[in-house]
Amino acid sequence: MGRWVPLAILLVGVGLGVAGTVFGPHLAGPYLPDAIAGRNELLDGRVLRKQREADRLLLTVSTPQGATVATFTRNAGAVDLLVAEGDTLTLALHGYAPFVDDPSIRRVRKPDVPTLPTGVGTAAPPPGATPGPETPAR
Repeated sequence: MGRWVPLAILLVGVGLGVAGTVFGPHLAGPYLPDAIAGRNELLDGRVLRKQREADRLLLTVSTPQGATVATFTRNAGAVDLLVAEGDTLTLALHGYAPFVDDPSIRRVRKPDVPTLPTGVGTAAPPPGATPGPETPAR
């Protein structure tokens, strides 16, 4: 009997751990604050202004709820290369706020750029150039 008690305690603990992982978020989610539960609101907005400073990047984003100033200190260089004025951003926020630090960027949409028609951009022979060698007829 002495060997079975620690094994039974271990198996009950593993079972409770698995059950808590599977059923816990569903049961406790409504009672947790949004910040802890991980619920985010996706906010679309247009970048009105971009300002690069030594250690951070500031973006002024116009959203339907109002203007937001997003400050990026982590990955400021990468965000600076990715985002330009006039782009449309999708930010994952815990709710609208006028000032946010290091928000998660979910999507960047560039303004519509006209596409080049087929054949444009291909090199045409200069005027007066002779065509290349032709294959002889068989």
